[in-house]
Amino acid sequence: MTKESNQQLHRELQRLAEQQNRLFAQLQAGEDHFKKLARSVWRVQENERRRLARELHDGIGQHLTALRHRLEGLGKNAQCGEDSRLQQAFALCETAIAEVRALSRLLRPQILDDLGLEAALQWLARHSSEDSACVVEVDVSGLPANLDGDLSTLLFRVVQEALANAIKHAQASQVLVKISRKAGQLQLLVLDDGVGCDIEEALLRSSASQSTGLASMRERVRLFGGQLDLVSSPGEGLQLRARLPLNEESDES
Repeated sequence: MTKESNQQLHRELQRLAEQQNRLFAQLQAGEDHFKKLARSVWRVQENERRRLARELHDGIGQHLTALRHRLEGLGKNAQCGEDSRLQQAFALCETAIAEVRALSRLLRPQILDDLGLEAALQWLARHSSEDSACVVEVDVSGLPANLDGDLSTLLFRVVQEALANAIKHAQASQVLVKISRKAGQLQLLVLDDGVGCDIEEALLRSSASQSTGLASMRERVRLFGGQLDLVSSPGEGLQLRARLPLNEESDES
């Protein structure tokens, strides 16, 4: 091969390499754009959840509370106090208030916005334990004082989904939720002693919306530049680990 042919081949290889780099850059830009768009959609959904939760609590919830007070007042009347229909109405009102509050908390617990992630996780653990025979322990350390709101919401939703899976599907009796900070990352561990599962099969069912939300949890974590790993086998419980990068503002303490 002549010197001129070598030079021509070198130029062609260089051109192909540059073209490949441009294609990779375009793909990366497209992926980054998709992630930003998906995060925006997710943020809109959470804002709508927050709005609906407040409307339920401050609107319907307040009206039902006022109605309960009216019924209590009627119950103190000697002529109405023994009326079984009044007692039934009062019981229905109490049930409606409890259901509205539960739905409001399910949509978006106000404690997450008012007191932050750690308080919200402690509340979630108590609530989950009260509704089941499962003991939930929460261990949180190293959270930045100004933790990004989207990151707080993401972690809360992942833990919420993981607890629901552990209690409903895995029939766990004990769950550990641990969040720690290490090397510019927040690390989440959710460990249960449930029946365990085949991870690949569970992810396939989740992707087909047939069962757990494992696949959606993994995708949401990826949208924020993180990684979610699952370790389990039948009869061995499940271990969920997530690592999420802290931005510069949240990383300051």
